[in-house]
Amino acid sequence: MNTKALQRGFWLSFWSVVTIMTVRGALIPARLRNPRITSLSGIGPVYAMLSWGYSAGGRPVNVIFDLQFTGGATGSVTVDGEALEAEVPLIGIAHIGEAYTITATLVYRWLGWTFTRQMQVSGQVG
Repeated sequence: MNTKALQRGFWLSFWSVVTIMTVRGALIPARLRNPRITSLSGIGPVYAMLSWGYSAGGRPVNVIFDLQFTGGATGSVTVDGEALEAEVPLIGIAHIGEAYTITATLVYRWLGWTFTRQMQVSGQVG
């Protein structure tokens, strides 16, 4: 093989991968990864520190988190899609070691259309 053909093949492969990754990031929505309550703080009201991450892809415009603890405490917060943690004020009293459920609603905007995805996770405050 001659050198010109190898160079042409390299650059064609390189720009193909760059194009595919750009299109993937623009068109495929990012999924919410590992939402969890990292700590509880405050005496009254109690705040839950919530953290999460995203997979590769376009991030949501907004994320709505609804928390429900087994002891009856609830809370909700809406954050920008670029945020990775939030402090959620709770109605009721939550304790360390208590089980919780997080319902997350992700709001995406793609080519002028708005669509949502919802997920639910459970855990225990550590």
